[in-house]
Amino acid sequence: MFSNYFKLAVKVLGRRPSFTAISLFGISFTLMILILLAAFLDAELGEEQPLGNRDELVFVDRITMKLEVPDTTWQVDSTLVNGQMTYDSTEIITTSNRSFSSAMLSYSFADRHLRDVAGAKDYSIYSPTFNYDLFINGNKLTFDAVYSDERFWDIYNFEFLQGRPFRKQEVEGQAQVVVLTQKATKQYFGTDEDVLGKFMEIDNKRFELIGIVKELSNSKGFLSGQAYLPITTANPVVLNNDSFQGPFEVVFLAGSARGKEDIRQDLDRKARQIVMPNPEQYNVLELQSSDFLSRYAFSVFPRRDGPDSSQRMLFIVFGGLLLLFVLLPTLNLINLNVSRIMERSTEIGVRKAFGAHSNNILLQLVFENIVLTFLGGAIGLLLALGALYLVNDSNILPNTTLRFNVSVFLYSLLICLVFGIISGLLPAWRMSRIQIVNAIKQNQL
Repeated sequence: MFSNYFKLAVKVLGRRPSFTAISLFGISFTLMILILLAAFLDAELGEEQPLGNRDELVFVDRITMKLEVPDTTWQVDSTLVNGQMTYDSTEIITTSNRSFSSAMLSYSFADRHLRDVAGAKDYSIYSPTFNYDLFINGNKLTFDAVYSDERFWDIYNFEFLQGRPFRKQEVEGQAQVVVLTQKATKQYFGTDEDVLGKFMEIDNKRFELIGIVKELSNSKGFLSGQAYLPITTANPVVLNNDSFQGPFEVVFLAGSARGKEDIRQDLDRKARQIVMPNPEQYNVLELQSSDFLSRYAFSVFPRRDGPDSSQRMLFIVFGGLLLLFVLLPTLNLINLNVSRIMERSTEIGVRKAFGAHSNNILLQLVFENIVLTFLGGAIGLLLALGALYLVNDSNILPNTTLRFNVSVFLYSLLICLVFGIISGLLPAWRMSRIQIVNAIKQNQL
């Protein structure tokens, strides 16, 4: 049965090449965009290195200080009692923010207050915000530097191509060692072969190269860098800063979903117990904790009311894009299918006159649309492969590498199937229910 449906579908598509071409263009272009979007989301939010433990992580990347003062207002209610107007006033006490400051954490604050958090199996303090200009053979290079402790390598599973990470004794001893990405190694030394043990100059210090890691395939700015250095080699002025705010953040590794909740609750408890040094300036402290998705959303859409609000914004934006690229082409394809199927009303009326069941006609018409959609999907896949190559080669997304993998391929097949069924179901259902007399004599729905 389906082989006959397929043969008939091929013949039908060849009857009106203009309709078929327009439909194929809309389907292929839409699928190309959706595949690119799926590849982008897979690169940004997937569980690839160095975020194999992403679902067990809790981030504290900002500290917020506020000055909250009581604000008293009076609310007056009027009531008619026995013909006389009476008034009752109520005192309402609220709080208002007189000042507000939000920034990353200082090392001294994180070291003093966030080392012992309930529910955490491990933690790491690091700073991703430093960058340095390096000069080699008359050329200027700008490297982003991440200063971290040795636990950083236990929580984040970077892929080491050569060498090793720095160890606890090297961090404690302020050893001037460095881990570079493969690309940075080639930029500085001209090659990535036989370079372990060589020295490079960063921030007027000589660092020994002890490891080379694979580049991140995404734009997670809180992890991406060209050079990874022991935290104790950072500028002493930064490390010894006694204020609460600075350039550092903390990541906690929880063993379970319950552990993540315990971490966030304990962080809230600690924030309430920390004594503010200048209560006349700030008297309330909040620790901004988030999971990976909300942390990523905040890096894309930073909002004053925190990562949860950023995550909602991220869902709205990507949901809107998905709706735009699926709904509009689907509506357009439905209109084309209605016009195409109307021309076949006489054929369908004759088939029904000879006993064809409405459900068989419905199945045939939907099947024809699925064939059309999969044909457009195949063209869309080819276009997407070319677009992925062009995006990566042109460096439009400098910190993100888009890949066409198995999950993206499965998404594409699912999109083709859903797209074909949705766009063909309504016109096919209407045509399958057409009255024989109307189909043959009037040739209209």
